[in-house]
Amino acid sequence: MHRSSLLLLGCVGLLCGIAAASFVVVGTVWLWALVFVGASVLLVRRRIAIILGVLLLTVTVGMWHANNAFAVPSLLWEIAGSKPKALLVGYVDGDFEPTKNGGRYAFRVLRVQTADSVIAMNDRVLVSGPDWIKPRQGQVLVLDGKLQRPTSFDDFDYVSYLAKDGVHATMYFPKYSVPTDLNLPRYMKARLWFGASMATVRIGVTDSIARAVPQPMASYLAGILVGAKGVVSQEIKDEFSRTGTSHILAISGYNITIVAAVLMSLLAPLGKRRAYWLAVAGIVLFVLLVGSTASVVRAALMGVLVLTARQLGREQDMGTAIVLSAAVMCWFNPMLLRWDVGFQLSFLAVLGIVYLQPLFQPAFERWFRFKPLASLLATTLSAQVLVLPLLLFDFGQLAVYTLPANALVLPLVPIAMALGLATAVAGMLWPFLGALVGQSAWLVAAYQLTVIRFFAYLPYAALEVRISPALMFALYAALAVWLFSVYRGQAKRITNTHA
Repeated sequence: MHRSSLLLLGCVGLLCGIAAASFVVVGTVWLWALVFVGASVLLVRRRIAIILGVLLLTVTVGMWHANNAFAVPSLLWEIAGSKPKALLVGYVDGDFEPTKNGGRYAFRVLRVQTADSVIAMNDRVLVSGPDWIKPRQGQVLVLDGKLQRPTSFDDFDYVSYLAKDGVHATMYFPKYSVPTDLNLPRYMKARLWFGASMATVRIGVTDSIARAVPQPMASYLAGILVGAKGVVSQEIKDEFSRTGTSHILAISGYNITIVAAVLMSLLAPLGKRRAYWLAVAGIVLFVLLVGSTASVVRAALMGVLVLTARQLGREQDMGTAIVLSAAVMCWFNPMLLRWDVGFQLSFLAVLGIVYLQPLFQPAFERWFRFKPLASLLATTLSAQVLVLPLLLFDFGQLAVYTLPANALVLPLVPIAMALGLATAVAGMLWPFLGALVGQSAWLVAAYQLTVIRFFAYLPYAALEVRISPALMFALYAALAVWLFSVYRGQAKRITNTHA
């Protein structure tokens, strides 16, 4: 087998192992049994045996690694078990998100002081507080309150959901103070300053758009432009969910692709090599600006890989690159694969576009003479097919009108982002100019939201269909087998043609 094929196979096995361990606890005896079977199969030295052996061994490695990662308790979790009164010294490590009773944000704990000890650490707490206190990212604080362990709901493992972001305790409505004697290393001060600067830019962009464009169009534009959290109403989020267009609201691979394409076009006169490195730097800066969530990091990694593949003339290896990036991210944080829905959807959508679009594109071109429309529909269907089993498992909802909704809204997302950025910049320079430019942004955003709302409230727009984990894995296994057979058949036909 080719080395790239073995790498792809190994990454797939690793991801399958981590996924399996996320649902089922596999004992050490069974792991050693799988190692023995996998090694024995490899001795056969046939193609199918090599495939099966590599899969079994990498699946075992994935399960072993996930078991070890899940078993490591957090020190903060242990401390919070007794609900102690504690002083937390650290800094705000995320945006303030409004809630019904105020707001919440992630707090990076550097030191915990209880009644009988002072412990240095590097962990996160989810802090809830009043909405009139809006600490900004990077702000150093001392919180005085009671540490608590998060609790799961009947049908939702909230503990694991928070743990995937490194959050292992909660604190409700603590007292705030600013430390005066906290000596931080120079690199930490620089990091906090940069994080605070990025947060200031996000807030500035959001506020500038809000002054120039009426709601809810303003919040929509801020959401797709800088990933502003908490500004998009729950009603709009539900409408996008009912139409299968939630990916538009999230900073995803599509947004990164737009940023990369614009940068490469603008920087083209500087030469291919310089344009590449400056575009990569622009993508990194964009990620830091919108917040480094798992889905955003994955999207940025995909964007950089696409640019790199084009730079090296190896765009055919994109499938392997995507799976490799996911395997690397899940190796460092195995909980992403089970509990970060944004990461899951983004990863599967890109895989669908890479492997399914070439299969669907010819059919849509026969049905629609307008090739851009055919390409858009093929892309949308490709992404939706691969994310559908996951959506049915996680949300139990089937969006019926996702194809027409995406076809009418998605092409205008780059225009909406460009006009939103122009509005924000113009508004910062001169409010009147921002309001003037904002008219165009409002028009595009109003059209998109109107289309989404129209489809969201059509009869049978969202059907309740929930599947079990076993059925979800079975569907993905069936899709994998089908894709493998299709592409294997294509490879054989190409070989026979050249023979």
